[in-house]
Amino acid sequence: MRQSVRFVRHALALVCAAACAAPVQAAMVPLADNELSDITGQAFINLTTDSNAGINYTRVNLGLSLDTQLNVKKLQLGQYDRSGETAGSSDILINNFALGTVGANDSINPFKITNPFIELAYDGNKVVGVRIGFGEAKGTLSGDIQSLTGNIPVHIKGTGDAIYNKSNFAQQTALFLAGVYRSSIVEADATLVSSGGASDPVRGTLSGIKNGDGLTCTSGCAGGWTDALLGAFASNNCAILGIQTCFNLSQFQSLPVGNTADMSSMQGAAKGFFISLQTQDVAWRDMDSNAFITALKGAFMNLPKYRDANGNLVAPINIDFNQAFNGIPRQDTCLGTPTAGC
Repeated sequence: MRQSVRFVRHALALVCAAACAAPVQAAMVPLADNELSDITGQAFINLTTDSNAGINYTRVNLGLSLDTQLNVKKLQLGQYDRSGETAGSSDILINNFALGTVGANDSINPFKITNPFIELAYDGNKVVGVRIGFGEAKGTLSGDIQSLTGNIPVHIKGTGDAIYNKSNFAQQTALFLAGVYRSSIVEADATLVSSGGASDPVRGTLSGIKNGDGLTCTSGCAGGWTDALLGAFASNNCAILGIQTCFNLSQFQSLPVGNTADMSSMQGAAKGFFISLQTQDVAWRDMDSNAFITALKGAFMNLPKYRDANGNLVAPINIDFNQAFNGIPRQDTCLGTPTAGC
């Protein structure tokens, strides 16, 4: 578990650096008994334990709310030979990784985090896994993504205009006959996939609509029969009616995590984001649903769907069809001249 120990050390350094970034002024002040009776509190750090299927867990909870903007030259975890995968590849490899962005005049647009934690998983007296996670996270995640292992659901929603623009005449005719027009609002779910469109959670390089899934028209369509016709046009081998449905991760250089339209609060934040390392498959408890999510052996990134304030299950990353087809350019993440690789 040498990688896990190193991961814990770096994770602690990251959280502590963010927590200590702002100056603090405090002084001891005596309180009367009646004042004390009106005060409740919780320790800044607390420990919780858990168990599941013979695995015991110890979690260090940090009662923090953080606004951070950070850059990492290379985030690389799990580089080892793995059956069926390219030699020399890594479970997670993101060059010029960043959280938060830099705006005009070097203003900071932070990545918001609440309730970060570090957790260890034990099988007997042997550490088999470690993870760093966030109760809630919201902001822009940037990087040159080379490979990802994990659970990264993406929701694509937008008008049919972008789909028409990527279609030939025959494909446009089929869409029109299905009752999908340029003004129609169309949605789809995407995840890590192989070049053939099958679900591929290990060292994936593509995100797309997996085989058997399709498009859903939510407004502006011909009628009730539209969904039935769209259901016949399921994605297969990374295409629907010959229209591309799988996209290179490397073209998404800045991704919105949670609802980034309003950064004034944590409403609409993604919940349960974690990165972990494990020597075997380990089930970690999800911080939103309280269910267990299995992280595959090696390095694993988890950005699960979660329940919003209205109880709706939503994806942590939401993009439109123009962004899906054409990519998302990197936002500036550096102070000064460079936009990446500070």
